[in-house]
Amino acid sequence: MSAFLRSHLAPPAPARSRRLAVTVVATTLLGATACTAGSTAGGGSTSGAGSSSLVYAYRNEVTTLDPAQSSYAQTDNVDQLLYDTLVGYDSKGRMVPRLATASTYAKDLTSVSITLRDGVTFHDGTPLTAADVAYSLDRYRDLKSGIAAQISTYASAQVTDAHHLTLRLKKADPLFLGALSRVYIVDSALVKQHAGSDRGQSYLLDHDAGSGPYALKSASAGTYTTTRYARYWDFEDDRPRTFTMRRIDEFATVRDELKAGTVDLGQVSPDSAADLKSAGLQTQDISGGQAVIYFNTSHGPLADKSLREALRAAYDYAGGLKNIRAGRGTLADGPLPTNMTCRPKLPAVHQDLAAAKKDLAAAGLKSKTLTMRYQPAFAEQAGEATLLQSDLKQIGVTLKLQPIAFADYLTMLDDPAKIPDIMLLTESAPYPDAGVMVADTYSSAATGTNKGAYHDAKVDALLNQAARSADAATRCGLYEDAQKTIDADAASMPLYTIDNTYAGRADIGGVTTPAAAGGVSLRDLTVGAGRAS
Repeated sequence: MSAFLRSHLAPPAPARSRRLAVTVVATTLLGATACTAGSTAGGGSTSGAGSSSLVYAYRNEVTTLDPAQSSYAQTDNVDQLLYDTLVGYDSKGRMVPRLATASTYAKDLTSVSITLRDGVTFHDGTPLTAADVAYSLDRYRDLKSGIAAQISTYASAQVTDAHHLTLRLKKADPLFLGALSRVYIVDSALVKQHAGSDRGQSYLLDHDAGSGPYALKSASAGTYTTTRYARYWDFEDDRPRTFTMRRIDEFATVRDELKAGTVDLGQVSPDSAADLKSAGLQTQDISGGQAVIYFNTSHGPLADKSLREALRAAYDYAGGLKNIRAGRGTLADGPLPTNMTCRPKLPAVHQDLAAAKKDLAAAGLKSKTLTMRYQPAFAEQAGEATLLQSDLKQIGVTLKLQPIAFADYLTMLDDPAKIPDIMLLTESAPYPDAGVMVADTYSSAATGTNKGAYHDAKVDALLNQAARSADAATRCGLYEDAQKTIDADAASMPLYTIDNTYAGRADIGGVTTPAAAGGVSLRDLTVGAGRAS
């Protein structure tokens, strides 16, 4: 029986054994230029266990702290510190208990019974109860955006008592329990108190209603400072006392601030790793997401399969991976990232300009001008957009590049007619099950996450069959068959699965599992002189 379908979650292992040691990590910063307790300028500083602070450099805009929008990686970076989930995953992709100590699927996969952990409190001291879980799920369901897409089969909750409830689903969904690892539970009394006319969305833009390891201290101009919550159920003494998130989009700036000691952990350009190591910092390549281009397959010029195939054949994948991603990664060989399971054996992507010209002729394109959206906050995306623009010029196609903020892009996904013709993204699974990426991205019923408005009856049938199966191996085979059709349809244009390079102080220890969007799990970082990595 799979991890998703076992009747009860295993009891938590000792905290030390749940950690996955990594060599990237960090310490402190309360201001943009000041070194703080336990930290000195330069990368080789150390701090006493449980007494230091930590600063993490993140990229791109955080538009809200509302956990309803935690499907957006930047929001999730902060929310993983402030909130907690019912279940989680360990470093081997196995489900583990968090706020829920047990969960049981009904035989028909249409409901899940939950038992909550005793003694959990929100940051204002209010005990967490089943009513908070029910309120949180109802709120996300009713807001119909963001994380709601992950739990689209959720119908209602029946509360039995303070520690027990049953979650009822609209239909059989073997992925639902795994999706709960991405759903943060809010303090229902606090959110109701500040509900206003928008279910608390305005309040939660920059306020905290969580029970997580840290409580929000301040939020200003892209900097979020949090302080350790002493009553957190799973907190150890060697967690940093203060955790600050700072927005820094440029790799060069992150590198310089790491060396100065004003930033303690961040993603950096791979070519700066040697320089940072010489400054006494640790670096680590961590498997991230997949660089991928999505086509609007239902509206506009890319509804033509021949044109999609022309674009797929034109791009210099090997050159992009080598020159833009510094060779850190693996060329794509199917719709899903190469670090996932349940993937069929498909040919790796490669450039073939002759085939691209042939496909272009078959498309009969009247206007040889196309438009692609990308996120300019990411220099590597700008490089990939420019490379595709250059490659398409070789086959006689003009590609216009239009920058877009991710938050603005998300507002376009509910209407297939508004989805960009071509969109460049970096994608990863929200939790370790291949089905979530296949179903959420390519099912015609997946409004808001089907980034190409893709619709294929065969794929839908395979995914619907998988949704009714309690057997993980059966589902895996169905997902593989669906991917074969998706690839044959040229429904999207996977480029490569990338490795992200992180750098940080040497004295910071373990994380439990990589973050959903690729990277380290921030909530579990520890600090201390001589900490084993």
